[in-house]
Amino acid sequence: MRKIQIILLSLIVIGLGLLTTQKYWTEPFANFVLQNNGEGVYIPTNDPLNITFTISGKNYTLVDGKYEKEIASSTSKEIIMVFGQPIYGDFNNDGLFDVAMLITQNSGGSGTFFYVVEAIDNNGTFKGTNAMLLGDRIAPQNINVIDGRAVVNFAERKPAEPFTTPPSIGKSVYVQYDKNTGEIGEWVKDFEGESDLPK
Repeated sequence: MRKIQIILLSLIVIGLGLLTTQKYWTEPFANFVLQNNGEGVYIPTNDPLNITFTISGKNYTLVDGKYEKEIASSTSKEIIMVFGQPIYGDFNNDGLFDVAMLITQNSGGSGTFFYVVEAIDNNGTFKGTNAMLLGDRIAPQNINVIDGRAVVNFAERKPAEPFTTPPSIGKSVYVQYDKNTGEIGEWVKDFEGESDLPK
C-alpha cells in the first residue's frame, strides 16, 4: 500500500514539473506566466475590455467592451463595441500575453465600420493601440496569430459592388505592432524590404 502511495506521489510531482516547464499556464489570465528562462512574472490583472485606444487620433475608453455617447444635435448615439472574442498572442516579443480584438463603430447612419485594435501588456497593465480600419459592413470570420502577428480574416465586396451586395471576396490582413511607436499597421506579406520592418 505504501509503495502505491509513493508511486502516485511521484507521478503527481512529475506532472507538476511538466506543467511548470511550459511557457504559459493554460489560462492566459491566471495572473502568472513563466518566461523562457523559467522565471515567473505576473501578467496584467486589468481587463482588456476596458482599455483606452484611438480612432483617427481620438481617444475612446471601453467599459466592459463598449463605448456609448450621445451625438450632439442628434437623437443618435455613437456606439463602439467589441465584436466576437479577443485572441491572445505575444505581439511585441516580450514573452507575455497581449490581446487583439475586433471592434465596430456605428454613429447612427447605415455604416458599421470594423477595426482591429491590440492591447499590449505594458509593465503589468494593458495599453490600447490605435484602431486600424478594416472596412465598412464587412463579414468578419476569425482572428489568428501567425509569427507574432494578428491575422484578421474576413469577406468584403468588390470595389464596384453596392453595400446591398453581401460580402463575398475573402481577405486576410496581417497586423504588425511597432514597438517604437506603440501603434499597429498592416504588414504586407512577401514584398521587397519586408525583413526591414520592426518586430
